[in-house]
Amino acid sequence: MKFNEKINTEHNIVKYSLTTDYNEELTDDESMEIETLHDYIRKLKFANIDFTANVTMSDGKPVVTDEDISDTVVEVSLIVAPKEYILDENLDIQFSIDAGRIADTEINEVLKTKVLVSQAKIAVFQNKIKEEVLRLLEEARNEDNSFEQESEVIM
Repeated sequence: MKFNEKINTEHNIVKYSLTTDYNEELTDDESMEIETLHDYIRKLKFANIDFTANVTMSDGKPVVTDEDISDTVVEVSLIVAPKEYILDENLDIQFSIDAGRIADTEINEVLKTKVLVSQAKIAVFQNKIKEEVLRLLEEARNEDNSFEQESEVIM
């Protein structure tokens, strides 16, 4: 599947969006993938995702890392309302964090401002959502096989 991903900041609010990217002229592969998603419905459920990850700074911006917590790596977690989205060609996930509502206690030696904390939370959200979308796509693709068939039978 093709997606459009957008992260922007406006009035101290960091916004993330993930939407499918299909135009009116679908390729055969895109049509097949959409048909598979309709046949084997998958729901992306925020309640099933642990929105916690380690974050470090890279080129002045927070990024999710597999490194252990250290002087340059901190754990970031966020609480997300329990929403559900059907994974199909109409997927449209929007999420935002208001840097003004970040608690002072969340600022640390790695994420030194509220804006950096909110960006780190968006980076964690983005990472976890993409992991879950990939997992659900793989599940649906694995269920699609040649079992369905239509043939003429004379008895």
